Amino acid sequence: MIQKNIKSIFFVALAATAFSCSSKNENQTTEQKEYPVISIVQQDTIVSNQFVADIQAKKNVEINNRVPGFLEHIYVNEGQFVKKGQKLFKINDAELQMVLLKANATFQQAEADVRIAKVEVNQLQILFDKNVVADNELEMAKAKLAAAQARLAHADAARKAVLQKIGFTNIVSPFDGVIDRIPYKEGSVVAEGTLLTTISNLSEVYAYFSIPENLYFELMSNNKMGAHQKIELVLPNGAVYNHDGTLQTAEGEIDNTTGAIQYKVAFPNPDSFIKHGTSGRLIISDKQENAILIPQKSTFSIQDKTYVFVVDKENKVKMTPITIGATLSDAYIITDGIKPNDVVIYEGTQSLRDGDVIATRSIK
Repeated sequence: MIQKNIKSIFFVALAATAFSCSSKNENQTTEQKEYPVISIVQQDTIVSNQFVADIQAKKNVEINNRVPGFLEHIYVNEGQFVKKGQKLFKINDAELQMVLLKANATFQQAEADVRIAKVEVNQLQILFDKNVVADNELEMAKAKLAAAQARLAHADAARKAVLQKIGFTNIVSPFDGVIDRIPYKEGSVVAEGTLLTTISNLSEVYAYFSIPENLYFELMSNNKMGAHQKIELVLPNGAVYNHDGTLQTAEGEIDNTTGAIQYKVAFPNPDSFIKHGTSGRLIISDKQENAILIPQKSTFSIQDKTYVFVVDKENKVKMTPITIGATLSDAYIITDGIKPNDVVIYEGTQSLRDGDVIATRSIK
């Protein structure tokens, strides 16, 4: 009897344990982990790309002397604004003036020889017409005249060459601009080709930057090149320049060593505030309408592909590949893979598997 009671108690305990385990498993199955989700909407946004820029003056040329000599006079100061044609330097031309005197004398002698030869030809022509002299005498006189004219042309060319060199001793500004450092002082002896200074036209500056060839072809294929909203210049101190720029022409070829093509952006510089050789960063902003944005934390990558978890009406998640069109500070612009009104997991994708059924909590 006692043995029968013990068996009964054992079966009751076993049944109770089984019931308890069954209830626990049922609760675990019904309890679903809650995940935050967002609903995809289209919105207008600004896409900004930054590029390192090398800034150059609209015109920046080196002023070199074309004749040797000593620097007789400096008419300008460093940092001075000058006008086109304004005198900058004077190279002493005393030796050239002596050479010019000789060249003028040679030229005058050649002129006299030509006049004499012309008179001789005219006289012989009259005599030849009267059959007084033979034609070979006339031809000889004409040949002498031609030789004299050739010597005159040579003397004239030599004289003009000296005059040109004398003109080179007066160095003037090729355009309106600002004078840079002047390394030599008055009295310095300078050889031909010596750098006397540099002059810059700073009324406008060009910011040169390079675009990788893949981005270049992407922009060209989407007709985005030049369709920017604004171009800003960030100066070395972090301040944004108070004038927007205009995108201008590119180089005609892609650099084989860097795989990039160069563009330039023109900025007005009315106060000559930006100097030649300044560095900076360009921020080129494009306006995109009806873009599909998704937070970066909602995505994950497997090998070279990017995915999100899309939640269907039964709260089942599906791993969905997406195509990223542009990267913002904390979001991506998506061009393919999801559409407006899709619901995706906002964060916590690491613990999910394709096909999981979850509880959701919408966030804004």
